[in-house]
Amino acid sequence: MTAHDYSHCRTGARMTEHDFGETYTFLELFLQTYVVHEDEVKIVLQTILETYMLEYNKVDPIRALKTLRNPRNAGRKKHISDSEESRIWELHSKGHSIRCIAEETGVPKSSVQRLLKKAAVP
Repeated sequence: MTAHDYSHCRTGARMTEHDFGETYTFLELFLQTYVVHEDEVKIVLQTILETYMLEYNKVDPIRALKTLRNPRNAGRKKHISDSEESRIWELHSKGHSIRCIAEETGVPKSSVQRLLKKAAVP
């Protein structure tokens, strides 16, 4: 059995890129946390990399898999978009008050204040 054969689970379903990314990330964390079975985990990680390279024709599989760290986009979402943030900084640099910035951008005053305060802390 080659490394390529491991890309299919027992049901015959093909692993997606996200499956590879999550599996690789989980095993990396396992290896960092537990010292037990270190050699076996390294072999499995290498097999995952080889299989991923074969399945998806990736030249640099480690870099590709690390970009898939959060495939479900889990976690706390950013409330202020990048364009809103840049607009807030633009208005702030022009000397506008927090209340005025909030009204102009539609972002709550507390969020504007938090953003400006966070950047001011050394």
